[in-house]
Amino acid sequence: MNSNQRIGFCGDVMLARGFLKAQKSRAIDSVLSNDILRSFSNVDYVIANLESPISSGNEKVGDFFLPFEHAELLKHFDYLSLANNHIFDCGETGLVETIDTLNALNVGFTGVYSRSKDSFYPTVITSTAGNISLVGCIEDSLYPELAETSFSILKLSDLLNSMLLDELEKREDIIANVVLLHAGKEFTPFPPRKLVESARQLLIKGADLVMISHSHFASGFERFAENGMIFYGLGDFIFDVPVSGRKTSIVPIFEISKNELSFSEIIFTKKSSDLTVNLVEDKKEIRKLNHKIEKYSTFISKNPGDLRIKVISQLYVLNYQISRVIWMIGSEGLGATVRFLSDVLKRLVRKAFKHLRGKE
Repeated sequence: MNSNQRIGFCGDVMLARGFLKAQKSRAIDSVLSNDILRSFSNVDYVIANLESPISSGNEKVGDFFLPFEHAELLKHFDYLSLANNHIFDCGETGLVETIDTLNALNVGFTGVYSRSKDSFYPTVITSTAGNISLVGCIEDSLYPELAETSFSILKLSDLLNSMLLDELEKREDIIANVVLLHAGKEFTPFPPRKLVESARQLLIKGADLVMISHSHFASGFERFAENGMIFYGLGDFIFDVPVSGRKTSIVPIFEISKNELSFSEIIFTKKSSDLTVNLVEDKKEIRKLNHKIEKYSTFISKNPGDLRIKVISQLYVLNYQISRVIWMIGSEGLGATVRFLSDVLKRLVRKAFKHLRGKE
């Protein structure tokens, strides 16, 4: 194999709603600051979770969609996971348009597959320093209702019950297996005990890295099962809600060398009020953020089901919701905030009825 290469993992990328408003008065690439682009130039493979379908929006049935004219921004990423609860927000048509657009941009993807095929096939990064498999999957409870199409998303339970990771681990042409998992509880850095157990099981089954998105908060990490690593929350890399814990995200960087994948560093990013993603370079702030990640990591690894953690987690959620409402009133007005809260209430009622029907 040739010289070392670097791979970085970003969190959620949502290019819709407020992002589109912000982009009306600036260039497409300007959402990524020059310091971020400079940092990415030293990373051979940049991975992220694409949480908005690329579509005309003619069949919009969910919250998000990215118009074609803004898709060029995605050229800064090499591979994207489509395994999330919003990728079907424009139905099957939107997913097909997303796949076609990514192919045209030469951006790889993982996490969705055709139902006509017998099984899911991972995406393999062909690196000069060693090949890496990418397996995108979603927690079963987040599986989108809109996904009753000819396409499917790989579910966490299906991955855990299959031999896929074991088979990948035995392949001599692959040096590491990475699971890009969309799972967990939103608006808190503390994952539920069940998620911790499932992520650890993925490592036992043959994964080397588990990268988790969906919480929108940067969280901790742990080493488990013969140097495997789990990152429990990467945070929002690009999103339209720059409040509370959602301003900061982490980008773990790994070295591909000597037929192995080894942890190198964590890059911290921070969103400004105009949604621009900036690199955190101040040493004092980096130390503070590292300390916070270490604190989360200690809590998670010792006892993820501890009552104290559950209480703290709920306080994080409450603090975020209050911060978001205050931010919305100031940035979008009282009317838009009331409509948003009404939509949230409707979704909660639908979710409650669905839960009750499941118990019948």
